[in-house]
Amino acid sequence: MRTRTDIPGRLLAAGLLTMALQHPLCQAAESGEAAVQRLLSTNSCPGCDLNGMDLSGINLLGADLKGATLQGVKLENAAVTGADLRAADMTRANLTNTILGGSDMTDAILSEASMEGAFLTMSRMVRATLDGANLTRAHMDNANLDGASLVGTNLSDADLYNARFFFANLTNARLQGANLNDADFGEAELQGAATDPDTVCPDRSQGPCEW
Repeated sequence: MRTRTDIPGRLLAAGLLTMALQHPLCQAAESGEAAVQRLLSTNSCPGCDLNGMDLSGINLLGADLKGATLQGVKLENAAVTGADLRAADMTRANLTNTILGGSDMTDAILSEASMEGAFLTMSRMVRATLDGANLTRAHMDNANLDGASLVGTNLSDADLYNARFFFANLTNARLQGANLNDADFGEAELQGAATDPDTVCPDRSQGPCEW
């Protein structure tokens, strides 16, 4: 038998369901040029599909792109300082010389991304996937890559001063000529990680480094 107390409970559940469906992340993700226009006008497009779009040189300071799909996107020479890119998929993105300092890329996917000369000072890339990415000459001082995956990542000549790699996987990473001064590799996987005489090791000695 249905009691009178069932009705308020069902009304409450229906109200909560309506609110959930109205939440931006529960609606169909915008894509293509529509997503670009929303991003440019509001500096926010969480969950949007921006695959392959050309955003080179634009200003996205503090933009909200969490959960966005940015596979193959062109963002070279763009200013993306302090952006929210948590869980964004930037597979094979072009981030050459992109300014990403202070951005939050926790759980982001950056596999095979082109990030030569990118500015990632004080960025947060905890548990990010950077397998096969090209970070040659990247500025990553004071960045947090705890738990990140950097299998086969090219970090040659990168500035990694005081960066954190606690429990990160750097198997077969390339670190020739990199500045590792004061970097924290505690519990990191470094099998096959390559250094050379131009590498500055975490203890400030010249390479090749002994792990």
